[in-house]
Amino acid sequence: MIAQGSGGAYEVSQRMTAMVGWAATTKVDNFVFSEAAERYALDEDVSRALQKSNPEAWKNTVRRLLEAAGRGMWETDEETLDKLRELYADADDMVERVASSFQKE
Repeated sequence: MIAQGSGGAYEVSQRMTAMVGWAATTKVDNFVFSEAAERYALDEDVSRALQKSNPEAWKNTVRRLLEAAGRGMWETDEETLDKLRELYADADDMVERVASSFQKE
């Protein structure tokens, strides 16, 4: 999916949203969130590709991981959460830069 550019990044984002939805209604094993975090947010190469392809979708991916931890759906260490918070802040800044580049002066 990552090689599919913006559409692939969107699909990753949507699957993260669905995963949080499933976890809200049934038990989702902790490793599912851990593996998703490692693959899509914490892996620098994959993360960079998603950011470049679709910054808003990547931001949603990180946001959903933070939401899962905050709602008790995923147990992880504080170091991972700190890294995700940092990535989310960076994503927010990136989306703002992209949005401002389209504003007319």
